[in-house]
Amino acid sequence: MAGKITYLDGLRGVAAVNVMIMHFFVALAPAMVYGSEMPSHFGQLELLFSNTPFGLIGAGNFSVCIFFTLSGYVLTQKYFKTKDNGVIISSAVRRYLRLFVPVFAAVMFSYLLASAGLYRSYLETMAVSAGSNYRGYWDFTPGIVDAVKEAVWDSFFVGGKTPYNPVLWTMNIEFFGSMLVFAMALLFGSLRNRWTFYLASTVLFLNSYYLAFIIGMAFADTSSSKMPVFKTDNNILLSIILVSGLFLGSYPLSPVTTGSLYAFLNTGFFKTPEAAYHIIGAGMIMYVLLNSRGLQAVFSSPLPLFLGKISYSLYLVHFLVISSFTCALFLAMYPVLSYGAAFLISCFLSVFLIVPLSYLFYKYVDMAGMELSRAFYNRLVNSHASAGAGHMKQGHLSSVIFTIYNKIFK
Repeated sequence: MAGKITYLDGLRGVAAVNVMIMHFFVALAPAMVYGSEMPSHFGQLELLFSNTPFGLIGAGNFSVCIFFTLSGYVLTQKYFKTKDNGVIISSAVRRYLRLFVPVFAAVMFSYLLASAGLYRSYLETMAVSAGSNYRGYWDFTPGIVDAVKEAVWDSFFVGGKTPYNPVLWTMNIEFFGSMLVFAMALLFGSLRNRWTFYLASTVLFLNSYYLAFIIGMAFADTSSSKMPVFKTDNNILLSIILVSGLFLGSYPLSPVTTGSLYAFLNTGFFKTPEAAYHIIGAGMIMYVLLNSRGLQAVFSSPLPLFLGKISYSLYLVHFLVISSFTCALFLAMYPVLSYGAAFLISCFLSVFLIVPLSYLFYKYVDMAGMELSRAFYNRLVNSHASAGAGHMKQGHLSSVIFTIYNKIFK
């Protein structure tokens, strides 16, 4: 499974970069994302990005759906390989701490930037790039209690608006989506008729981002079986699915008009078609990647692998840098350069700050979060084992939980 994890990490890294590109657009060229709802700075180029498949460059919501699908797969694939319930129990117990430590550090970093007034550059930049159509961030008075509350509780258990780091709207979905696939794997993963439950959950979460987790879990189940149901090496079929998935992934966030390439998709079947089509597109990309050795080689190459390693850190810190450094740089250049030149230079130079900062964040914060979550679980297991009997082995707690589970559900 090392190869599979490698190329999936590469896909995650590319998706994280795509989210970063979207937020460059949101800050400096919002019409690239929201189309005619925002002032134009580059003419027809913005319509190409907001209403055609060129919008795959900076398709942040599509990339987030790829994150969710990858989570559904990665979090359950080892269970489906081993059918060891202890794998799920361990992952579930560690999940909050694993996600929380980097989130807490990123929110505290944002609190410091906000307290120093460095986000004023973003507000001033949006007045230039979006004008009266500005969709505001950073319009709040920073407070340490609010920052800690967002990091510890709101991001994971409340969701919605997260003022100190807007990208954290995904954490609530990521956390509960993880718990969803953990629960489904424990309850139904060893049943012969488990696909009936997968289908029922698909219908239940059809208009929710949780659908992406279920798709990822279903792929983990099939790819881990001795006879994968959906495995194919037909390159023509894979190419058709890949192109179709990319087309769905480019479905715009801006309003879809009757003359749009995407007008035929507006059937009214989905409550939020942009989310639904992005999830379906992400599932199609995932399917092709799981079956294509050529794509696996591409995403296993050094650059995607490096980006995959720092992807969580990159996701958490990039918008903070854009809202402070990038916007300040743009404001300094805009009066003396053309809008396009100021846009390109400020974004280009910001990458040389975002990537090293993300690496340092990964090395000293993200890895610490991984280690802390493991240490917490091991301590929990050992403390319960010691309380029950001094000679109990470390894995006894998982065995006890597994026994209780069998008595209830078997």
